[in-house]
Amino acid sequence: MVARGAEAVIAEAISAWDSPLEATLFGTTNPSKILELVNDFCSGVLDQDIRSLSFYSRGVGSVFGVILMDGRRIAVKVHRRELVDHGLEGFRRVQEHLADAGLRAPRPLGDPRPLGHGLAAAEEILGCDSRRSAHDPSVPMKLATGLQRFIEAAAPLLGRVHLPLAHPFGLAAGELWPQPHDLRFDLTLPGGEWIDDMAIAARSALKDPVGQQVIGHADWRIENVRVEEEIVAIYDWDSVCVCREPAMVGANAAAFTADWSDDHVDPYPSLDEMAAFIVDYEVARGRPFTANQRETAEAALLYRLAYLARCEYSDATLGGFPDVDKGWRRLLRTLGGR
Repeated sequence: MVARGAEAVIAEAISAWDSPLEATLFGTTNPSKILELVNDFCSGVLDQDIRSLSFYSRGVGSVFGVILMDGRRIAVKVHRRELVDHGLEGFRRVQEHLADAGLRAPRPLGDPRPLGHGLAAAEEILGCDSRRSAHDPSVPMKLATGLQRFIEAAAPLLGRVHLPLAHPFGLAAGELWPQPHDLRFDLTLPGGEWIDDMAIAARSALKDPVGQQVIGHADWRIENVRVEEEIVAIYDWDSVCVCREPAMVGANAAAFTADWSDDHVDPYPSLDEMAAFIVDYEVARGRPFTANQRETAEAALLYRLAYLARCEYSDATLGGFPDVDKGWRRLLRTLGGR
């Protein structure tokens, strides 16, 4: 029997943010029914019931911090099928490979299975209580070096595992935006056309990207990569994808400071911090990008900023404040002005 407190953990997270995620993933917003589905998964895949929950977080998908009856602490992530497509096996192979290579990657446990309307997978939890701000001058270089090591360690798997292409490279010719990563966003709201224009310019510059094809992590930011003296934990493995190295670096430069779980940290990098992140990565790889590679990195940065600005505009518009430019929109306007 799972402790009643586990239901309260789920209920509190649901009440904190208005989103149709649970109804979409589980077909219900009832915490006890959700918990029953997750317990059935753990029982079937790991032969253990749930003793308690240490946390429940929600965003792109749902993540449960589970303590099993045998005392093991694991994470169960329930993915939206339309986002992981057929890439989940590839994500897990990259995790296993990087863990074998000595990176702080949580090892997958058991096999993925359908759960509700989603697809669930279990993995180890890498304990890390430390919180660092990426505005700390010592942190960006560690993040950039960690990304370079990730890409280098994953290189042997290129072409051997099925992984999605990074956006916008995997989009059809007539598509400007991918499906929003969060169900609350509407990227078509009137008034955001100036953001679309920025994204169109970025896509045009990315028609012929240069640089080597790599496997990387497209959401390499301080919330997903825990840093002490070095990288101590890597999360959010459904962000693993394939694209040109400069584009991977440029896109991550746009938001490497963001940690939405900590209200005390400014999530937005300055334009100077974005540029410095690319330079830090060049130092880590041991050679600078060429002029053409730098253009690819900057175009990918512009596209990522435009996507984030469109998401922010959606929140502002639906919340009744569409004309207040801040955050990603302000950064995008400033970058466009340059």
